[in-house]
Amino acid sequence: MHVDLHPSLSGGPVSNAMITGLPQELSFPLEEYLARIDKIRQEMNQQNIDVLLIQHPSNVMYVSGFQTFSMNNGETVILPKDNEPYLIVHAPEVGGALLHTWFGNVHAFPPNISFESYISNLIQEAGYASSRIGLEMHSPAVNAAYYKQLEEKLPKALIKDASNVLEAVRLLKSDLELEYLQKAATFTDQGMLAAINATSAGATDNEIAASAYHAMAKSGSDYLSNCVIVTAGRRSGILHSTYKRNKIKNGDPILLEMGGCYQRYTSPLMRSVSIGEPSKAIDRVMKSCLKALNNVLSTIKPGLTGHEVARAGWEALNEAGSGLVSHGNFGYAVGLGYPPSWADGTCKIELGIDTVLKPGMVFHHPIALRKLGEFGVCVSETSVVTDTGTRVFGSVPREMFLK
Repeated sequence: MHVDLHPSLSGGPVSNAMITGLPQELSFPLEEYLARIDKIRQEMNQQNIDVLLIQHPSNVMYVSGFQTFSMNNGETVILPKDNEPYLIVHAPEVGGALLHTWFGNVHAFPPNISFESYISNLIQEAGYASSRIGLEMHSPAVNAAYYKQLEEKLPKALIKDASNVLEAVRLLKSDLELEYLQKAATFTDQGMLAAINATSAGATDNEIAASAYHAMAKSGSDYLSNCVIVTAGRRSGILHSTYKRNKIKNGDPILLEMGGCYQRYTSPLMRSVSIGEPSKAIDRVMKSCLKALNNVLSTIKPGLTGHEVARAGWEALNEAGSGLVSHGNFGYAVGLGYPPSWADGTCKIELGIDTVLKPGMVFHHPIALRKLGEFGVCVSETSVVTDTGTRVFGSVPREMFLK
């Protein structure tokens, strides 16, 4: 039987005529995207970059609007400092690209050609083969083999690491991004309250997680950038573990973490629950976590460094006692994210970090202490740095919930 393949599968430029009648789904107004391009080009000029290859999934979406849950198939934005940008996607993803992007130049690379070859050919055709090319070397799409092939195919180009270009721009959120984070926080709140209500002796951690997923999806959340975390009893003392068909028992501490998502923007939240009165040790550690979070939120203001804010957090955690494990930081940047992480770059509130806080920066503040293999407690907020301090997005009470 003969099957006529769609023209996009042969590669090359594509156009919106392919999805005639289907309205575009832009995540932001055109003005927002143009402002981002302008800021990125300013950063490119400062770093002496002629052409930027954007390949981290969240950065591709940030610049072009393109989104798919099947990232890391070679999706690339080629951004010259003085010309129109290109979006290159794997041929089967053309429909999603045309649906979500504002770009006029969209190309599909066919399955029988490596995306390294396709991209290097486009760069040569555009006249940038001898240029200074910035490459996001920290992107999951860029490995040693890819870098080597790019060097071989563009021998006259100067290829340099440009992983920090987008991070510098994305750190400061626009008013609309903050609105999206607030919407995401309402989804998170619904999921957290549902999980807390579902927590009881005899319930399983899977059932609690299911309640959270259902509540967030029902309230309007996109698919999540990270799984819902539910750990109970002695498993709550293990970092980055989650539900695994375990029954909740009387006396168990339960550690909950989740993040609702709107247009790929996530507002994470952590809370603790106890089945019955907590032990004196758990109660003491929980109070230290609450104090640390309050210290951090009340200390944050523009002009301070991450180091200075972290010191205020440690003052409280040091009162919790010995033999406990913490996250080591009191905030990491969040915003636009893809699985498996909702983190937005590498900026942290941590001892030794001299990054100066500015209005518009958004952080998740994960305050957790664990006695390995025995118990764990946590509390967190997602907040934005304001002109005078900070503002949290969520509304769920912070104290440990007793069930």
